[in-house]
Amino acid sequence: MESKGAQGIERRSAGHLPSVWDGEVIESLTTPYSFQSHGGRFEELKRAAKELLATTKEHCDQLNLINTIQRLGVANHFEQDIKDNLTKLVDANIYGDLYTVALLFRLLRQNGFFISTDVFKKFMERDGKFLDSLGEDVSGLLSLYEASYLGMPDEHVLDEALSFSTKNLLVQMKKMEGHMAEQIQRSLEFPLHWRMPWTESRDFIHIYQRDDKMNPVLLELAKLNYNVTQSVYLTELQQLVEWWKHLNYKEKLPFARDRLLENYFWAMGCGPDVQFSKFRRNLSKLAYMATILDDIYDTYGSLDELEKFTEAVNRWDLKAIEQLPEYMEVTYTDLYSHVSEMARDALIDNGMDIVPYIKKQWFYYTSGYLQEARWLHNGYNPTAEEYLENARVSIGISISIVYGVFGVVGHSVNEYLSEFVEHWSESDLLCVPAYIIRLLDDLNTAKIEMERGESMNFIHFYMMEKGASEEEARDHVKGLIRNLWKKMNKAILKDSERAPEVVKVALDMTRTTHRIYQYGDWFGIQSNENQDCVNSILHPIPIEQHDQA
Repeated sequence: MESKGAQGIERRSAGHLPSVWDGEVIESLTTPYSFQSHGGRFEELKRAAKELLATTKEHCDQLNLINTIQRLGVANHFEQDIKDNLTKLVDANIYGDLYTVALLFRLLRQNGFFISTDVFKKFMERDGKFLDSLGEDVSGLLSLYEASYLGMPDEHVLDEALSFSTKNLLVQMKKMEGHMAEQIQRSLEFPLHWRMPWTESRDFIHIYQRDDKMNPVLLELAKLNYNVTQSVYLTELQQLVEWWKHLNYKEKLPFARDRLLENYFWAMGCGPDVQFSKFRRNLSKLAYMATILDDIYDTYGSLDELEKFTEAVNRWDLKAIEQLPEYMEVTYTDLYSHVSEMARDALIDNGMDIVPYIKKQWFYYTSGYLQEARWLHNGYNPTAEEYLENARVSIGISISIVYGVFGVVGHSVNEYLSEFVEHWSESDLLCVPAYIIRLLDDLNTAKIEMERGESMNFIHFYMMEKGASEEEARDHVKGLIRNLWKKMNKAILKDSERAPEVVKVALDMTRTTHRIYQYGDWFGIQSNENQDCVNSILHPIPIEQHDQA
């Protein structure tokens, strides 16, 4: 689409490949599972699992059961039962081994309870080092390793726990083969606390069904829960495919990444509970539009065009398209239509006009992009810190969590408006995920971007500022991400009782982004590993006759 008044402008392109997904194929997919057809059996299994939670009395057995339920992805059905059980354990005297104490610590903190690092003192020398005798306790080391990722700032015991457990697990792993070695390797690469629940549940189901201690009720419940939930996601995606086909950006905006399925997968991970269908739809559309805008601001648009588009977003008036080139008219009109749809729903569902808040968020977001375009146009190299302060806005996470506030808290939204919407830039729960996700993005896209001659990346600016090698810059970013997670853990603990819905959105969003960037540029390269992620919402898990309890 050649833009009016755009003749003579030299257009850049990142050379993105077309989508590997075929809308017609997606629309043709079916599944035999649904809440309607399998609801009876599903409720039976839930009752049996609830009884299991109620009748398991030994502390260690309770902890193992809760851990299994969470990793199988069915904990949302037993939130109160799990909370009641853990409440009894907060002040309990757990005299167990390292495995049990570390598991207790992790589960309490993961579920919003504070527990002091003092519980680990009995496993440590007076000099603050862990006992050498623990170095061959593989299950204890792995449990300690996973617990260390629940640390907060200045909790040096957990820093030592991470160092000690990592060093010894690497030694023990060389002596092992099979399932346990694989589990250790996976944890060392990607700790439990950072994992996306949806993909973790699918992976753990395959591990759990080979476990000698496997409970058939929990296994069947996990598989059925996964499959009926997947059926909801598939239906939602098929509805979005109609919207996608209507936009026809493959023809209208061929320079931009056309990534609906990747965008929906990310949105699904950010709001996985089945009742939040509208939130997933809205966040999918936000992510899709944001991917298009990323390519417009990064490569395709001239600075003058970008200035006009950003001002049009600020005006939030369809008449503003009169000043825009044709390709931007298309984008602006579709963005306006998306926000209008979301606003109508909010007015009907919650009696609230959210347009003033949402349009302000879109202006903040596009202004962040514009700042980067100005730097590039003027040949200005910001410091790494200066870049990061702007890039945590242009990554789009703050606006996404604001979407979450409006999408999941319902009629109680007024309680959160001041802190999480109007003063979002002062909230750690919104800002820390934005920093983490920006750094994750830059860490996994820097190499290919720098090869293309693109410099708007934290790693590039850090290398320039510090005279560091790329490897040193990457190590620095990984350290920043770990320390930011400590701040995130502190924010989660502070707000989990007062604003649990917002905490869950922020945490799910951060974990999902960790997952999608695990194998490189999620929105760019469409690798086999990334396609496997998307396939997890297209196809159910097979349930054999012998799986049934």
